[in-house]
Amino acid sequence: MASIGSSGASLPQNGLPSVSTEGASSKEKKGVKVDKIENIHGSTAGASSSSFHIFRKHRRTEMFRLAEMDREHETKLLNEALANKRKQNEVEANRKTNKNAEKRRRKKMKKRQLMMESKRKKKEENNNREKLKQKSASEAKGETES
Repeated sequence: MASIGSSGASLPQNGLPSVSTEGASSKEKKGVKVDKIENIHGSTAGASSSSFHIFRKHRRTEMFRLAEMDREHETKLLNEALANKRKQNEVEANRKTNKNAEKRRRKKMKKRQLMMESKRKKKEENNNREKLKQKSASEAKGETES
């Protein structure tokens, strides 16, 4: 017995719909839904010339429905592939951006360190000059006193 959907309706091998209420809650038992079978002329294609047109119309409708389902499935797959590709590209771009930002940050820190070191050296040189001036001034005073 093949089950159709979650409504509890099923088609046995003889093709007639039956209703099953197994596993249904008390609310579902009150209003059991039976699936409608649309293509009732499927097996009557060669029965007579009057039913052939009806069969052909149902067949065309079914073929269009299946083609539409295929198109929707292909579109869905393409959209998923595109979304995955976009996500990968975004991750890659973020990785590159972070790498370059880190590079810029290191370069900036190195520049700051060099500037701080040059300032420190200039300050030391100025201090040394001042000490030499004071030393030479004190020596000059010592020579004049003696």
